[in-house]
Amino acid sequence: MTDSSRDRILDKLRAARRPFPDAPPRPARYLPVTIQPDESPTALTERFMAELVTLKAEPFLVDGDAAACECVMTLLASHDTRSLLAWDFAHIPVSGLENMVRAAGIEILQADTHDEFHAETLRAAEGAQVGLTGADAAAATTGTLIFTTGAGKGRIPTVLAPVHIAVVRHEQIVPRIESWVAGMRARGLAETVRQHANFCFVSGPSRTGDIEMELILGVHGPGRVQVVIVR
Repeated sequence: MTDSSRDRILDKLRAARRPFPDAPPRPARYLPVTIQPDESPTALTERFMAELVTLKAEPFLVDGDAAACECVMTLLASHDTRSLLAWDFAHIPVSGLENMVRAAGIEILQADTHDEFHAETLRAAEGAQVGLTGADAAAATTGTLIFTTGAGKGRIPTVLAPVHIAVVRHEQIVPRIESWVAGMRARGLAETVRQHANFCFVSGPSRTGDIEMELILGVHGPGRVQVVIVR
């Protein structure tokens, strides 16, 4: 594409930035799509857990980092985990977990598909029994885990293994997805978008109803989602 062609296209886009000049301005405040009258931390945690159950995900509420580590290790053992797809543990919000995983003899794969060995990395990742991550936030009213990708926190652990375990702290639970977006906007949403290649919203296990209208879990991603919530 020549510079002149590029300039012509950009000029058209700039001219069309306000295609409806008589449109009303954006309201200062939107009505929430989902309702959560009590937005205290306890109420948000209870709502989030209830929504997870409705979505056929599995919540585990624990007190403190030590209990969280024990819970994760119990879950890994229940899945006979030998190979684990994981975020960098700096992005998983409990201390001591990496040492416990290594002490158990579990292989930790932190998939980096941006180097020359990406094909080998993906082949090794296909054998992992579990994906282990933190989360950027969690939306209580929809049971949604919110992820942004970045260095040390790629998308592969959330989608490739048959089981996804996410660890979140209860203070990361927001009332609804709009609450998270509003927080991002207050901190500079445009800059946040530029810093991350991908935004993911995960509400329960992967599911499809395309096959004879029967709900089937785990077709396009993890068939089990387990969330460890740390108070």
